Amino acid sequence: MPFTGPIEDRLAIRELYDSYADGANRGDRAAWLDCWSDDAIWWCHHFERTGREAIGLQYDQLMASVKQAIFMTQICSIEISGDAAKARAVCSERLLQTAGGEYQLTGRYEDELARCDGQWIFVRRIYHVMHEAMVAGA
Repeated sequence: MPFTGPIEDRLAIRELYDSYADGANRGDRAAWLDCWSDDAIWWCHHFERTGREAIGLQYDQLMASVKQAIFMTQICSIEISGDAAKARAVCSERLLQTAGGEYQLTGRYEDELARCDGQWIFVRRIYHVMHEAMVAGA
């Protein structure tokens, strides 16, 4: 997928990814959840959730044992067609556990986005694992 579409939209989509990462890093559930559409789909190797409410509950479950999240994103492609877009990003996560240890996860997101009320949001995020490990004593 190439980088195509209006530069203003590509910048707005990059800012969506940055807002998502910022919300994750600060543990700001509301800011993180604002990046999703009401009927979004989030799929990974451990679950599939549909709808912002279900996605928020999954976030709560995932973050219940995390004292600090470190989330980094590299956008690899953005392709815009009107009010819809497809994008690909590689994300690296380090989740420091309250009980000790560190969950490390790196993967690739294949995303579908939509412009809603002038803002770009995620409507579908499909996650493909590239690396996953639990490191003791971190």
